[in-house]
Amino acid sequence: MAYKPKYARSRTESRGAVRHETQFHGNIPPRQEKRQGKASKILWILLGLVVIPLSCMLTFGLMQFVFRNVGYPKPAQVAKTTEIQIVQNVESVVNQRVAAVRNSMKSSGASEAPGGTDALEQTVPPVRKQYWIEEGTLVAPEPNQSLFGRTADRAELEQVLKDAKWILDGQTTYFQPDQQLYEDSIVQYYLDDSIFAITWQEVHDGSVYSFSEIKVSHPSQFRRHLAGGEYGSDMQYLTTEMAAEVNAVVASAGDFYRFRDFGAVVYQGEAKRVEGTYAETCYIDANGDMHFTYGGDVMTVAEVQSFVDERNIQFSLAFGPVLVDNYEEVPHTWYGVGEITEGYARAALLQMDTLHYIVVAANTTGVYQQIPTVAQFRKNIVATGCRMAYCLDGGQTATIVMNDELVNRPVYGQQRKISDIIYFATAIPEGGAENG
Repeated sequence: MAYKPKYARSRTESRGAVRHETQFHGNIPPRQEKRQGKASKILWILLGLVVIPLSCMLTFGLMQFVFRNVGYPKPAQVAKTTEIQIVQNVESVVNQRVAAVRNSMKSSGASEAPGGTDALEQTVPPVRKQYWIEEGTLVAPEPNQSLFGRTADRAELEQVLKDAKWILDGQTTYFQPDQQLYEDSIVQYYLDDSIFAITWQEVHDGSVYSFSEIKVSHPSQFRRHLAGGEYGSDMQYLTTEMAAEVNAVVASAGDFYRFRDFGAVVYQGEAKRVEGTYAETCYIDANGDMHFTYGGDVMTVAEVQSFVDERNIQFSLAFGPVLVDNYEEVPHTWYGVGEITEGYARAALLQMDTLHYIVVAANTTGVYQQIPTVAQFRKNIVATGCRMAYCLDGGQTATIVMNDELVNRPVYGQQRKISDIIYFATAIPEGGAENG
């Protein structure tokens, strides 16, 4: 049954009453009818004097209230709306930042977004998760193969450097897209949310120089690996073999510590041995910074350990000599190893800035058959603008590897088995898991 409004029922009843009154109107005495007419007039007067003005006043007040409040939420509503806006703004920023983390090949510069967006996007950098490799880990996470690249196209190289701006954090790369490359050589690169590496070849003084420039986000990504996984092992492997074993993005031969006994040897923060009469030793501390000792600075294991403890040293490299110390060139007229005054294949480790390095090897390739003395090698190393530089084992040992592939051509055209490497690794955990 349909709903029947109250007003419909009342009007029906009223109509019935009128009919009833009409039926009996002729029986109402004239005097009583007169009194009823007078009462009606009084009623209408009262309505005109009291009820109608009062209604007008109420209507006017209601209109004022509506005028004042229409379109203006109550305080609680305003507060709620403000809260919603804040949440939306926070969610927007977070979403932007998370998107930037997930897309490691996009520029972090918010000003490059379509339309320029707003000041917040232009001034607040994307939040990137901090990754590191846990202490005691022998094998680093495996790099993402899809993030390796190879090109000789200048435009693509410009884009690669643009994409890496966030991890460089204001630092400038030695490599530039207009670099004069060795004939027909290909530039290789890798970029994820923890490491940027770019590798190329140039010609200097008749030698082919292979460079690999690396910027990492955490010191744990600059690592040393010993053949057999422990100090003192007699095992020896090729640099490419050891690089593949530990998932290196970029690797270089180390100092071949098992082949000689000079300098100071430090592994995992512990001094192992020292012969410090003339040798210059390079040390890497917990911040990834390079330090040096010179001949006669440390003569006993206890002295080395004291040096290690004071500077929180993680490992050492014993070959030399030192090429650059705190931006100052270090010349040598004599050094006890490396045949420094003769032409020889050379290798070196350079620190450009905080967590920013170059490994370099100078070899003969193709028509370029000149090999440098240490002085010639140092000149080209100084030209990079590096803060620190140190010679590693050269000759057939001098090798650079990227993505398990040999970059340079060693002496005699092949690597030799050695006892150790230094390498740079991604810290992105396999499977996408986060640290801490």
